[in-house]
Amino acid sequence: MKPLLALALCALPLATPVLADDRGYLTALLEDNLSDAGRKVTITGFQGALSSQATIDELTIADDRGTWLTLRRVVLDWNRAALLAGRVSVNTLSASEIILDRLPETGSDDSLPTPEARGFALPELPVSVQVGQLAAEKITLGETVLGQPVQARLQASADLSGGEGHTDLTLERTDTGPRGKFVLKAGFANETGVLTLDLTATEGAEGIATTLMGLPGAPAVDLTIKGEGPLANYAADLRLASDGVERLVGRVTLAASPEGATRFTADLGGDPAPLFLPEYAAFFGDDVRLQSEGTKAADGRLNLSRLTVETQALQLNGSLQLAPDGLPERFDLTGALGIDGTPVVLPLTTEQRTAVTHADLTLGFDAAKGEGWTADLRLTGLERADFTAREATLTGSGTIGRPEGRAMAEGSFDFTATGLAPQDAALAKAVGDAITGALQFRWQDGQDALALPMLRVEGADYSARAAIALAGLSTGITVTGDATLRADDLARYADLAGRPLAGRAFLTISGETALLAGTFDATGRVQGEGMKIGQPEVDNLLSGSAKIDFALRRDETGTTLRQLDLRAASLTARAAGTLATAGSDLTAQVDFTDLSALGGAWRGGVTGLAHIIGTAETGTISFDATGNGLGMGIAEVDGLLRGQSTIALMADYADQVVTLQKATVNAASLSAAMQGKLATAGSDVKATLSVADLSALGAGYRGALTAETSFTGTADAGRLTAKATGSRLAIGQTEADRLLAGETQLSADLDLADGQIRIKSAQISNPQLRADAKGTVAGNQRQIDLTAEIVNLATLLPPFPGRLAINGKAVDNGQGYALDLGLRGPGGIDTTVKGRVAPGFGNADLAIIGGAEAGLANVFISPTTISGRLRYDLRLKGPLALTSLSGPITLGGLRIAAPEAPAAIDALNGTVTLGSGQARVDLRGNVSTGGSFTLLGTSGLQAPFNGDLAVELRQVHLKDPQLYETRLNGQLRARGPLAGGATIAGDILLNETELRIPSASFGAASGLDDLEHRAEPADVRATRARAGLIAVEATGENATSRPYALDLQITAPQRIFVRGRGLDMEVGGTLQVGGSTQAVVPAGSFKLVRGRLDILGKRLTISEADVNLQGDLDPYLSVKASTENDGVVSSVVIEGRASAPEVRFESAPELPQEEVLAQLLFGQDLSSLSAFQAAQLASAVATLAGKGGDGIVGKLRQGFGLDDLDVTTNAEGDTTLKAGKYISRNAYTEVEVDQSGKAQINLNLDVTDSLTVRGSVGAEGETSIGIFKEKDY
Repeated sequence: MKPLLALALCALPLATPVLADDRGYLTALLEDNLSDAGRKVTITGFQGALSSQATIDELTIADDRGTWLTLRRVVLDWNRAALLAGRVSVNTLSASEIILDRLPETGSDDSLPTPEARGFALPELPVSVQVGQLAAEKITLGETVLGQPVQARLQASADLSGGEGHTDLTLERTDTGPRGKFVLKAGFANETGVLTLDLTATEGAEGIATTLMGLPGAPAVDLTIKGEGPLANYAADLRLASDGVERLVGRVTLAASPEGATRFTADLGGDPAPLFLPEYAAFFGDDVRLQSEGTKAADGRLNLSRLTVETQALQLNGSLQLAPDGLPERFDLTGALGIDGTPVVLPLTTEQRTAVTHADLTLGFDAAKGEGWTADLRLTGLERADFTAREATLTGSGTIGRPEGRAMAEGSFDFTATGLAPQDAALAKAVGDAITGALQFRWQDGQDALALPMLRVEGADYSARAAIALAGLSTGITVTGDATLRADDLARYADLAGRPLAGRAFLTISGETALLAGTFDATGRVQGEGMKIGQPEVDNLLSGSAKIDFALRRDETGTTLRQLDLRAASLTARAAGTLATAGSDLTAQVDFTDLSALGGAWRGGVTGLAHIIGTAETGTISFDATGNGLGMGIAEVDGLLRGQSTIALMADYADQVVTLQKATVNAASLSAAMQGKLATAGSDVKATLSVADLSALGAGYRGALTAETSFTGTADAGRLTAKATGSRLAIGQTEADRLLAGETQLSADLDLADGQIRIKSAQISNPQLRADAKGTVAGNQRQIDLTAEIVNLATLLPPFPGRLAINGKAVDNGQGYALDLGLRGPGGIDTTVKGRVAPGFGNADLAIIGGAEAGLANVFISPTTISGRLRYDLRLKGPLALTSLSGPITLGGLRIAAPEAPAAIDALNGTVTLGSGQARVDLRGNVSTGGSFTLLGTSGLQAPFNGDLAVELRQVHLKDPQLYETRLNGQLRARGPLAGGATIAGDILLNETELRIPSASFGAASGLDDLEHRAEPADVRATRARAGLIAVEATGENATSRPYALDLQITAPQRIFVRGRGLDMEVGGTLQVGGSTQAVVPAGSFKLVRGRLDILGKRLTISEADVNLQGDLDPYLSVKASTENDGVVSSVVIEGRASAPEVRFESAPELPQEEVLAQLLFGQDLSSLSAFQAAQLASAVATLAGKGGDGIVGKLRQGFGLDDLDVTTNAEGDTTLKAGKYISRNAYTEVEVDQSGKAQINLNLDVTDSLTVRGSVGAEGETSIGIFKEKDY
């Protein structure tokens, strides 16, 4: 710059047009050189540039907020020749007015540091400035400068010539505010050595100084310092007063000795406490003293023979002697704080109040007695609002000397702090209640370095250690060394981090750094054991050992990352490269061989490589990754990523534009790609997606899907389009799958302009379904118009063919959504929904009016069916919940039937009225088998659905052809939580009732319980589910619902007949049913009135019989009939449910069951029976048992040596006996005898495995023969 400035000045004589007004080149040159980032200097009316006196009409300095300093009518008396040397030498600088509106912006830089080190150098101003005299008639300061607006006048002069110098400065406040004046007069003459100093500063109450300093009451203050005399015998007096009262007075003296030494003294004292806050009064007291004396020798040796500081709470005494080179020869300092043992508040400048109960300080060293020095500081009772400590100590020792003639100092310090209690609980937990530490140091003259071989800080289970050396103390500090951090329990830092932590961590680092230059070269390792951060996947990964190794260097060329390695479980990651403003080159590699280390459902492995090259403005990014068998526990995603999957990205960025050269995701069933440009100014991107087989998603997904989308423009002016085609789509929901059959087309076309989104079209269509939506989104205003139709509702509900149309619109104006929707279609569907829904869908006010056939619900309640008409006129006001509904639902002739129910409900009429969170029920209906009922009461509309329902039964006819037939009258009531836990109470009156004990063949077939259905179609499974052939475990609400309490009385004043399997008896009485539906507790039973048991013409009188209920309509029987023969009492006992009772035979004395039966029927033992009697015996067993088995029948078959013995009973009750025997390996004969005595003989001859010859002959002479071809399947 200096050569340019000199050249410009030399050229000025040639620029004659500039003489009239020196603005132009020189003005611009000065403005450019005085201006900088965040500072703009403007000069107006610059004249007299070539004369010794220049003038400026106005000079302003501005920052980003505007002008902050203005100087008007500036007169500059300067040395023009000094400009050639790069200096501005000013003899006089005056201004008629100086305006400082505010202080300039200091500026802030939030940007990241540069990769390069900047080095260190002192700042260099563009020019140097020297001013001899300064004057300003009017100085104006804005209120933000000193806290109040100020106007003042400045007059100053300085004269330095002939070996003498004089300064005279006066600054006086001229506005109407508190008076204020600052006067300084000083002079010195070399010839006489006389120094004159006269400083006076006065200001009225609430002045600038006292306000800024925060002196209590902002008093008026006066400060004077006066002294005159030769330096060999000089004294200056100081006086400070407030509101006219002296606060501090004293004298400072200088005296020369014949040896050339200078003796100095200082003695100050007073009561300055009123100048400080009242809480500091205990520290200062009313008498403060500062005294010192000593000498400064001609060779530079300093001897401070006495230093005394005394306040009410502080005593400090000491002395100091320094050699000419500054090395201590002796020092002694003792001090005590808090002398009387009460906490004293320290007059510190921190915002936090700090108090100490007591402190002692001792320092000592005397080279005449040895090289050793000691230090001891002990402090108790430290109190701050945010922190307290019970005790802290600092002790030190070492040596000071001159080994080998070079000054040296070394030593160590140890410190402890106990009873630490930060107010912040998280910080208290992290620090603990005690810490210790130590420091060692060594310094020697000539080395320009300071060594710290040991630096240690330790807590309960953490520590920090370092060994460092500081070199270049006079030129620019360089630090070399190593450090270690240890944390054995990361949990103590959990509250401070705001998340759960656990485990151990270690950090080691070594290297060097130049503090002022900003360069460094470091290597290190971070290692953890069993670490946790409260994120399950990361915690699993870090559960073992994890470590990070790093090595990096920063210099003037940039930052070099030589190594950054991460290892944890099956994860390895590496990064290396360089960072520089001119261009960076970084590479990162990840190898995660087993994702199961993350826990949960993660599985598979992934490898990846990333590379970035370029600058912050221009460069290239690439990323490639390969996964094998990836899984993350999301079934649909895992299915798509099955096998090998790849991700590839290649992008360039320049001029704030990212160009996607390639962005792809590929897997066995998935292919996705994107390319184009992304930019704030405008993007152009296209993407494609293809899923070849949606069954990879799992569940019931099927079909294929392809899609493509594009976006052009910006968020304020752009267009988004999308098209997709699906074929043979299915999602595993039968009804939805029917709607998605065939080929489905989806499309969307959106415009973005001026903050508005216009949905030009959003469509879905296939042979069964069509929907189209249009609308706009502008600020808080959104509107969607919807038109949709199901072409034929029979696709979902076969009984209701025809078109179902949905039309309407939804408008959102920021205050909620206005809805107007209509549904019209077969099955009497005619419904409108109108009203508003609040933002966030928290509340609504909707009218829901219409009607429909109840049978529309059959697809959802199958196998139960319902038919009839429903009408509703409802209002939903409040939260979107059933409890917010009000209005009637009218039932018109409904019929409800369920396969497992003994009867259907017919002609169900009435209303269900919703309101106040309840449903009021008033229904009447008929039972399909006869009779009627009414249902009245209330039910809550939210769990547990508390209610009170009453049912009246009138001549209800119930019948199970195989089990029972009865007519009921009664009144039942259910009170309490209807979802489970309610009490069901009431009376049931049984009219004439018949219980039938069903008969069955010994050889009755059973279901194939273990049959496995493979590749079962969804519709087949749905059919089996409706038929109750699929066992479903109780889950959710069904598994946790409470049983219902029972309090029922069942009365049978008329007859209850029990018939079947030879039984014919009558019972009656009253039965109390208590307990619960889960554990029925009957009290009492229907008792025997009369009865008999017929077996092969023998009629046994029933002596005991009970009938009761245990939770359903299948009664429990207990029947006993007995007879006596030859001293043997034989009994038949029938017990169990009526549908499948068990029969056993007892006797006294005890005999085998088959013997008991033989005695019971024939009065003989089993071995004495004839073949026909044996057949009769089997028939009797069949009659009683009603089913086969290996019980007594099996024993009879084995006893007679038969391969087959079977007794069957037909619908008319006729009995047939079959007895069969293999007479050779492939020949089988069978004899059948019915109850009328007719017999038939059958003969089977197996010629081959698949060819059989059969013949038969009857008692009446009929015969038959046949050849049969058979095949198993």
